[in-house]
Amino acid sequence: MPIVIDGFRRSFDKKGLRVKKKNIYQTIEIKSPLSIDYENESIDQIVEKIEYAIEQHPSFLKVIPQEELEEKERLNAELRDWDGY
Repeated sequence: MPIVIDGFRRSFDKKGLRVKKKNIYQTIEIKSPLSIDYENESIDQIVEKIEYAIEQHPSFLKVIPQEELEEKERLNAELRDWDGY
């Protein structure tokens, strides 16, 4: 079952063990299970399927402009400060 975590790279190091930056707003999207034919598909085909499913294929990796990052951080700060009551 593929899971996409938006904000993971900004929050954690490469291994996902150490916190790089605190108070990053993260979203989690759980996608439908993959159908993988282990008998007839090559390892490269399976890896590519998984990369697409978890949005880590090179076509998904893009450089986000600094202004957009700053706007997202501003919105994240507002969401953190909002107590919901």
